Amino acid sequence: MRIEWPDPEGQEIVERLFAANAALRAHFEQVTAAIGLTVPQAHTVIQLQEPQRMGTMAGHLHCEPSHVTAIADSLEDGGFLFREPDPGDRRAKRLVLTKAGQELRGRLLKRLFEGAPVISALDAEQRAGLLAMLRMAQSSGGHQTLRRFPAAAGDGSCSPLPS
Repeated sequence: MRIEWPDPEGQEIVERLFAANAALRAHFEQVTAAIGLTVPQAHTVIQLQEPQRMGTMAGHLHCEPSHVTAIADSLEDGGFLFREPDPGDRRAKRLVLTKAGQELRGRLLKRLFEGAPVISALDAEQRAGLLAMLRMAQSSGGHQTLRRFPAAAGDGSCSPLPS
C-alpha cells in the first residue's frame, strides 16, 4: 500500500534542503582536505576569528573538551595557533591564531565560497531572496541559534556542519 505525503510541496522542500546540506557538507570536506586539514581542524580555524576559550570551542564544535585539546595540539604543532591564559580566568586557556593561522583561515574561507553549492549558482537578487526566506523560516520556529559554520550535536566527536 502506498502512503501519500500529506504535504507533497513540504516534502519536496525538506528533501531539497537535505540535498543542499549534503552538497555543502561534501564541498566543505573537499576544501578542507585540499588545504590539508581535517574537518574538525578546519572548523576550529574558522571559529577563531577572535581568541576563544577551549571550553567555548568545545561548545561550538559540539564535542567533548578533550577533543578540542587534541585538535589544538595538532594545529599548534603546525604553527597555526597557540594557547594563552584567559585574562578573565587565568586557569582557563584561550586558543589564538598565529599569523600563519590567520592566513590559513583566509585561504580556507576564500576556497569555501569559490563554487560553493547552492549559493554560487544564484545571482545577487536570488541570494537575497533565499537569505530572507531562510531567516523567516528560522525565526518562525526553526533552530534559533545561528552559528557560523555550525556543528551538529553528536556523540562527542567534533562535527562541522549540521546533520
